[in-house]
Amino acid sequence: MATLVTADIGGTHCRCGLFSEDNGQLALERQLWFKTADLTTTDDVLEACAGLGVPLREADAVLLAIAGPVQNPLQARTTNAALSLDLRTAKQRYGLKYCKIINDFVAQAYACLTEVGTAARRILPVSRALPAIAPGATTGVLGAGTGFGAAALVCDSAGGWLALPSEGGHMGFSFAGAEELAFQACILRERKPQTAHRGATVECEEVLSGRGLTLLHFFLTGERLTPAAVGQAALLQDSPTLRLFARFYGRMCRDWAFATLCSGGVYIAGGIAAKNPLLVTCESFAEAFVSAPSLGDWLKEVPVFLMDCETSGLWGAARHGQDCVARRGQA
Repeated sequence: MATLVTADIGGTHCRCGLFSEDNGQLALERQLWFKTADLTTTDDVLEACAGLGVPLREADAVLLAIAGPVQNPLQARTTNAALSLDLRTAKQRYGLKYCKIINDFVAQAYACLTEVGTAARRILPVSRALPAIAPGATTGVLGAGTGFGAAALVCDSAGGWLALPSEGGHMGFSFAGAEELAFQACILRERKPQTAHRGATVECEEVLSGRGLTLLHFFLTGERLTPAAVGQAALLQDSPTLRLFARFYGRMCRDWAFATLCSGGVYIAGGIAAKNPLLVTCESFAEAFVSAPSLGDWLKEVPVFLMDCETSGLWGAARHGQDCVARRGQA
């Protein structure tokens, strides 16, 4: 039996989870939630994990998933928060057997291989049976929350699975039509001075994120509300805000399906869709997903799922930790 300690560190929340693994089966034993803003150092994060009740030195692996680019498995920083992680000295100081930092959407990709992925809600196709999925088919994962993340899950040459990270949230977003171009201009006007260097390019997470939702609602109604308030006011039933944000979400899912050729399906994670599922179940989302001058028929065969479990990042980090422990045991 293995013990795995995980954390999923987003721009707003940090979730910590304690997992047991027995004969390949994972079980979430305990979880704790914190505000990311309250965690300012690596020690803060590790002490939060220690609150799960197991001394970190006794864990077989400690996996930290962070919302930001990870080029070094022992160092990374969040994109939309002030937290930086450095496990180089912390590993020895806490007596960690194995530790690693991964991107948060790498964790979401691995979550597709767990019971969380199995339980994901099918969004498309709506009115017919699920298309046959070839063994080893690539899976695309993406989602909007405080920021926007994306990854892909591919089958390796040994029959295992490898999650490919991306910084898809910083790709340019494509607008079409007068209304959308007017919204693009609104985004450019509303930018903070420190983002002026981006020029006229609007990044995906400026549109598909909490702040993007707030700005879209302001553009359409003149009301400045928090993302949660927009959800209550405009995303529980049909509204202009719902239709346009759903169109943007569907378009991004379509583009990520093209980028990854994910015939294994598109999995939507992130807090915005989980809390406001009408965004991805309404007609505007479906129309945007299959709207393409070419390969539209292929898109109709790509299943789309909503992974609305709030602990999916923890499950994915644990699933990757499971692989890491197995490889160490074989070395």
